[in-house]
Amino acid sequence: EVATDDASAQSGFTLSREQLRTNQKISVAAVKRVNQAQKDIAALGAAAPLYAVSSGAVGSNLVRGRGAVSSQLIGEGNYRVKFTRNISTCSWSATVGDDVPPIPSAASIRLALDTTDVARTQLIVRTFLANGNAVNAGFHLQVFC
Repeated sequence: EVATDDASAQSGFTLSREQLRTNQKISVAAVKRVNQAQKDIAALGAAAPLYAVSSGAVGSNLVRGRGAVSSQLIGEGNYRVKFTRNISTCSWSATVGDDVPPIPSAASIRLALDTTDVARTQLIVRTFLANGNAVNAGFHLQVFC
């Protein structure tokens, strides 16, 4: 029975000028928060992690990536990975891993900023075996700025 009653929001409801002003201030503040949140989300897109997946093959071997321009074998177990922006103040992380099965080799991996690159957009990746010998191996590289 209650559900069949008139549900008009206007029936018997009045607001004072002060209540209207308060509601308007709340609405304006809410719009400002939404606008700021949208700006913050947009900024996160620019700060999204960069990554590169390399097959470890001879020559150019970038399988996929975000912000990665190239990955190239420059010597046994040594690769140069180039990104679209300066990464000198970022954190870098990499793991040995192939893009497809089987399970990756038991190689280890080291990273260093390529100091010969004035723009600071490149990392040197070295993959090697437990005995220290360089070995060509695929890898997954992440850059967090």
